[in-house]
Amino acid sequence: MENKIVFIDIDGTLFDNKNDKIHQSTLEAIKQLKDNHIKVCIASGRSKVMSDEVFKRYHLTFDGYVLINGQYVILNDEVIYKNPLDEVFINEFILKCDKMDIPYGFQTFDDSFVSSHEIKVVDAFKNFKIKLPKIATYKDFNRELYQGLIFQNDVINYFSQKFKQYVKFIQWLEEGADIVPVNSSKANGLELLCEKFKIKRENVYAFGDSTNDIEMIKYAGVGIAMGNAKPALKEIADYITDDIDQDGLFNALKKFKLI
Repeated sequence: MENKIVFIDIDGTLFDNKNDKIHQSTLEAIKQLKDNHIKVCIASGRSKVMSDEVFKRYHLTFDGYVLINGQYVILNDEVIYKNPLDEVFINEFILKCDKMDIPYGFQTFDDSFVSSHEIKVVDAFKNFKIKLPKIATYKDFNRELYQGLIFQNDVINYFSQKFKQYVKFIQWLEEGADIVPVNSSKANGLELLCEKFKIKRENVYAFGDSTNDIEMIKYAGVGIAMGNAKPALKEIADYITDDIDQDGLFNALKKFKLI
């Protein structure tokens, strides 16, 4: 039998942010996948540190990690791919945000920071049950930055046009978006790990719930949207399973006979 691999998003797919937990059926599904010798990998917008906030609670480990929306890929504790933001963009973006009084943030491979702790920033991280990042210091900008954050929706179209040669904006917050290099996506990380594992594209199963999962769901042999997924993701998915709190992950894996 040919090898198979499952990629799982974290927020809204693996981790139920609303209820602040991974459901028991999801934990059981992951265990059964591993027992069946199926590779299980993470594909998330989170950094490793943010991901570990969830994984350490449940003592979870995975075969590979596509992190920061494809900007950072880890296999066997080794970084096999990284794609930081362009320094010209970073400098111009910061200047523009400061001038317009717009809160922003960045992620490194092991940390994150924001420009302020105003209420919309605090609420964004609270809603995702993620620890509030520190306020940036000068030295934080002297590191490789892999993803930006902006916390004001009404300027996203303007910024998207202004910086389109450098980045794309992926809305995921109630009031903001991820900012990643224009050539990046989770799908790039999936392809890289599949090459390493020697697994064919048709044997790739991917689960997601948001617009930053679109490329990943399209890439997978079987792209599965959670019942609680955004309409744009459901439109392009091969299959729509139940909501996260209705055993969606477990039920889909059963349907496709992976567990």
